[in-house]
Formats: sequence, C-alpha cells, structure tokens
Amino acid sequence: MRRLNMAEAVCLVAGAGIGGGVMALPYLAAETGFGPAVFAMLAAYAVTVTLHIMVAELSIRTDYSSELLTIFTKHLFRGKKIPRSAFYVFMAVTLVCNLAAYITGAGDILADLLDIPVIAAEILFFVCAAAVVFLGLKHVAVHETATLAVMLAILGFLAVRALTLPALQPFAPARWAPAPLLAVYGMAMFSLSSLFAVPQAASGLRGEKRKLSLAVAIGLLINLAVMVIVTLAALLSSAPVTEVAIVGWAAALGGPARVFGSLFITLAMLGTFWSISLQLSDMTKKYFRAGRVPAWLAATAPSFLLALLPASGFLGLTRIAGGATAVIVACMAVPAYRNAIRGADWLLLGNCGKSPVLRGAVAVMYLLMAAGSLL
Repeated sequence: MRRLNMAEAVCLVAGAGIGGGVMALPYLAAETGFGPAVFAMLAAYAVTVTLHIMVAELSIRTDYSSELLTIFTKHLFRGKKIPRSAFYVFMAVTLVCNLAAYITGAGDILADLLDIPVIAAEILFFVCAAAVVFLGLKHVAVHETATLAVMLAILGFLAVRALTLPALQPFAPARWAPAPLLAVYGMAMFSLSSLFAVPQAASGLRGEKRKLSLAVAIGLLINLAVMVIVTLAALLSSAPVTEVAIVGWAAALGGPARVFGSLFITLAMLGTFWSISLQLSDMTKKYFRAGRVPAWLAATAPSFLLALLPASGFLGLTRIAGGATAVIVACMAVPAYRNAIRGADWLLLGNCGKSPVLRGAVAVMYLLMAAGSLL
C-alpha cells in the first residue's frame, strides 16, 4: 500500500466527517441560538478529538491496522470467536444502513438537480462512489483531498454571499434548554465523526505518530469550522431556517446557490461513503479472508439494494447509523483503549490517556450523543 502524505491524511479525516448531517445543524441551532449552538459544537469537538486519538493509538498498537475488527479482536475480544462474529455482523448492518442513507439522500439531490429519475441518480452516485473504493486507500485519500478542496471553495462562495445580503436575519435569543442543546450536540458529534477514517490515516502514516495526532486534530478542526460557518450563514440568511439548511439558504441567495449547495451536500456524502465503504470492505476481507473483489462487492452492493427499498428513508437510516455508532464507540473503543495501554511507556494523549476519569467522561459523552440523535 502506498503511503499517505500529511495533507492526504488530514483530508481523509476531514472528508469522512463532513456528511449530510452538517445541513441539519442550523435547524436545530435555531432552537438554541447561535452562541449555545457553538458551545455545543466546541464540546463535541473536544470529545471527538480525544476519542479519535484513542482510536489512532489502538491502530498503532495493532500494527497500524486500518480496520476496527482486527483492533477490537486483539484489545477487547482477546481472540474469542463469538464476540468477534457478533461485532462484525453488528458493524456490517450499521455500515450498510449508513451507506444506504447516503445513496438515498444523494439520489434525491441529484435527481432534482439533474432532472433525472431518482433511480438513475442513485445509480450514478453509487457507481462513482464504489469505483473509488475499489481502487484502495491511497486513491480514496487522493479523491478526498480533491473533493474537500472543491467543497471548501463552494462553502466560501455561499458564506460570502450570505453574509453580504442587504437584509440579514437577527439572531434568536440564546436558549440553554437541555433538550434542544443536547440535540445540537448529538448532531454535531455525528457530523464530526471520522471514526473509520482514523485507522485508515494511521495505516497510511505508518510510523509517523506526531503527524497522525496532528492529522486527526486538524481534520476534525476543518469539520468544526464548516459546521460553524454553515450554521452562521444559514441562521443569518434563512427565514425560516429549513430542516435541510441549504433549502432556505439557497432560496435567500437566489441565482446559482441551489446548484452549488446541492453539489456541496453530494460531495460531502461521497467523501463519507468512501471512508465507510472502505472500512467495511477491509473488515470483510479480514473476517472471511476474502479476496479484494468479493470483499468490495460485499461492502457496496447490499447498501445499494437497501437504498432501493421503499422504506429506506434518509433520516431514519441516518438515525439508526448515528445511534449505533455512538453505542459502539462508548461500549467498545474506550475499554479496548484501556486494555491496549496497560504498561505503555508513551501515549499519543500523554499521561492524560491513562486517566480513568478521562476515559469515563468520553464514554458518557458518547452515550449523550446517542440520546441527542434520538432527539
């Protein structure tokens, strides 16, 4: 496998995290006000960076494994077949639902944008997404870098247009009510999550521990900046703020804003699809000792078939994936990290990583993410 450079690792982490959820944040933030929403996002960033560096540590201590099945088998299941199999099945179902959500969401957007049938739009998105995954980690990282550059350029254009409107909407008063704040926090955690990209970045940066920590922190910081900018621009330009922010945002801006906004969301979904699908492909390869092509088909085809079912709603699938991922992280990654660092003389998190209080706090904050996802 070809090595990744620092920029590719950063973009791999950032691109995997910026998904469709970022466009749901302004709608939720309208209930709290901008200030409390940013506070919730900053809290989500701090927790996410900590957990993701823990996952990077786990990858390092599993010979730079790029997938979670091998990591948890060594540090949590201790080679036991039943929990290993249960984890694979649970993860496969979770990831297939997640991938199907992106196919469904992107299909709806592309169908409206290109004026083509939804099924044709879903096929177009799926082919473009699955083809890159087949080429492997290096190609996924290269495409994530290019895609992220385009997304940031689009976001810059839309944000400048929004902030220069002649009549900006006033901010709603700050509300610190627990339920709306928890909803913002849960969606921010979901939008920041690059859990599957971190071991991939660790594998690509093999042996470069300092660069790995920086790649995680900078990649997630890019995601945080995107969330804050999208929320600020949507709150100031949209009246009312729509459930999918770009709808009201584009209506306020007029002109080509709808096209650019649709392209932004589609590229965001594409980047997340690449990382998740590659993770599922790698896990399938390890679990079944399968070849590259069968593992790739198993990681991509079922999600496309699920997306074709009438019951496959984008928001419903996203809630399933978000809640399940929170449970996986809180209940598995933290104790696996505890087992992995016993007797270690160095840690990416320094001495803080050995604190049971820190590990417990991270687990609790991810359980709160699950509660926020339900809200």
